[in-house]
Amino acid sequence: MSDTLINQVFQNKNSSIPIWFLRQAGRHIPEYFQIRENEKNFINFCLNEDLIIRSTTLPLKYYDLDAAIIFSDILMIPWAMDRNVKFTKNFGPSLKPLIPNETKFLKNISLSSKLEPLKNSISFLRDNLPKSLSLIGFAGAPWTLACYMIEGTGSKDFINTRKALWSSFKWFMELIETLIIYVADKLEIQARAGADILMIFDSWSHMIPNNFFDDCAINPTAKIVDILRSRKIFVPVIGFPFKAGASIVKYSFESKVDCIALDWSVNLSWAIKNLNKEVALQGNLDPASLIPSESDYLRENVLTILDKMKDRRFIFNVGHGLTPDCKIDNVKEVISIVRNYNKKV
Repeated sequence: MSDTLINQVFQNKNSSIPIWFLRQAGRHIPEYFQIRENEKNFINFCLNEDLIIRSTTLPLKYYDLDAAIIFSDILMIPWAMDRNVKFTKNFGPSLKPLIPNETKFLKNISLSSKLEPLKNSISFLRDNLPKSLSLIGFAGAPWTLACYMIEGTGSKDFINTRKALWSSFKWFMELIETLIIYVADKLEIQARAGADILMIFDSWSHMIPNNFFDDCAINPTAKIVDILRSRKIFVPVIGFPFKAGASIVKYSFESKVDCIALDWSVNLSWAIKNLNKEVALQGNLDPASLIPSESDYLRENVLTILDKMKDRRFIFNVGHGLTPDCKIDNVKEVISIVRNYNKKV
């Protein structure tokens, strides 16, 4: 394991709190849209090595960060499964919906060949980024990928996914098991290319009926980690069960991740008391706090997070991705607060 500031968190020997941001690579930085103009098709954008590299490194030109996260999208796995993934401006992703018990889904595809640009981009970045900077690879969690694949798009309630879970459990779990392998494959590809931290995004975990949280969130994540370890991939894994509420407690003990990312709704005092003390924590600044041009509470809130987490292995981050309307100056202020706090501790 590399000895970056973030990896020191996992080695339990860091004296400073590292910082990076979810979705730091674009949307709120003007140059991102200039880069984006080079390729109208978003899938092709995610398969263009030059554009991946430029987007990944863009925030490093603005911010003093401890990590770069590779520019990609969680739906590259459904794309590789021939689900006709498309991205439409002002609408988002659309896919060919999976029909329970009727539609077959592709197995035994070679992600390595389909995602070769991603692999090559990570290799280039790891060779050219400062060794002090962590490079993060990621994938969507099986449940979240299944949500998009069954609905055919994003949703407020993912009702078709939940209906499929209740009515076609055996079929649904076959899909989850298939996705477990693909997620592990994608993470392995990134680790072998040079990513020294991996992250699993379960963006829709709060849609899982409580009866099925083990089957759809905890067990799949544990299986992915087990597969990685069996393949001699020992880099740290961050799990992000977004808005999973009290289910995060069991997740922290049984998912086998090394770190849990916390959304902004999590009470940090509660998390410190109840979550597995063997795992590191990441989060949980509300990204909405970075939108106002002036805020009386931003500095106070950042310092409160730092004070609460100073005795816990912790990575400072937002509780979800930076929004398109967040202010660059606010992001810089947060970084400055964290850096100055580290000097005083």
